[in-house]
Amino acid sequence: MTFPLPSRFLADTEFAPERAVPQLVVEARKARAFGKPLAAALMMALARVMPRVPALHDRIEHWPGDLASDGVVFRLNAGLHALALAGKAGALERLYGLAGPAAMIAPDRLDAALVAVLQEHHEAMLGWLAHPTQTNETLRVAGLVAAMLELERGRSGPCEVLELGASAGLNLNFPLYAVQLGDAAVCAPDSPVRLRPDWRGAALPAAPLTITGTRGVDLHPLDVADPVDHDRLKAFVWPGETARAARLEAAIGLARRVPPQVEAGLASTWLARQLAGPQPAGVRRVVFHSMVLQYAAPAERAAIDAALALAGAVASPDRPIARVGIEWRADRKVVEIRISEWNGRERGGASRLAAVCHPYGEWIEWHGLRGLA
Repeated sequence: MTFPLPSRFLADTEFAPERAVPQLVVEARKARAFGKPLAAALMMALARVMPRVPALHDRIEHWPGDLASDGVVFRLNAGLHALALAGKAGALERLYGLAGPAAMIAPDRLDAALVAVLQEHHEAMLGWLAHPTQTNETLRVAGLVAAMLELERGRSGPCEVLELGASAGLNLNFPLYAVQLGDAAVCAPDSPVRLRPDWRGAALPAAPLTITGTRGVDLHPLDVADPVDHDRLKAFVWPGETARAARLEAAIGLARRVPPQVEAGLASTWLARQLAGPQPAGVRRVVFHSMVLQYAAPAERAAIDAALALAGAVASPDRPIARVGIEWRADRKVVEIRISEWNGRERGGASRLAAVCHPYGEWIEWHGLRGLA
């Protein structure tokens, strides 16, 4: 879905936009299409004012990678949100809901507030640009739960989960969350962390899941017991996302009581080591990643594929392996939930489309695997 761009949106730019401004406009349109009006307003305002902040504008113009895949706009939002949380963002605190309910700000006031904040705190903003995103959105893990229910059709057995790019490990605690997928209620119904995406499409079997263990890896894992890491996770929430912010706090509170197991390291190396370890009979080993591959270099992606192919070559019906990925399609227009399985039988690792979903898991349109190539 696209939206028209009135000429007044770019009327205040001091010279022709090249890279930074067009990308902000694209991201604003996407945010509006996904029902995030405050985030869209923020990004469109950034598009108007960015050329007035040369230090930030030049850094983005000369970004060494792809602006979309590297999540540059997410880093900008996080920096601004962090400043707002610290009481250093003036009128932006209203946009982020820190002075009452989150509310829209008139474009001229929003532009003026952004220019003032970005110019005064450009060094801090450059620091946020220098580090990758760390959203650790728990609602996405509902897609993993759906995938495991789909894989368990006709087979009732335990699973263990290995997560790549686990961040603070909040998604590794999914067995402790209350997950509602249409009519299927799964995991821990009395949990303070409640995951209930808008469910569209085929029904899932209402069967219990048995999880024998979860562990993950991240290049730079966060520790929710550390106040700095806690605030970093909070900063990546977009303005107006009160439900998401509350869900994050509930998941952090639970993780402080039940710390998830996340190692620091390169995903492919860690995965190869985990897959080489003994797999108990009757246990399905599930490798999960969500919004991770866009940050991985081609060689790292190939190494992950190779580790799975090697382990898959010796998988069996008694020791199956599955891969569940929630990632942008190559054209970045749709987020897909894809499932691959190795079990010594048919389809040996073929990637199959099971669903499309909202980037943060707010809705899932489930197709399932039956009859799909």
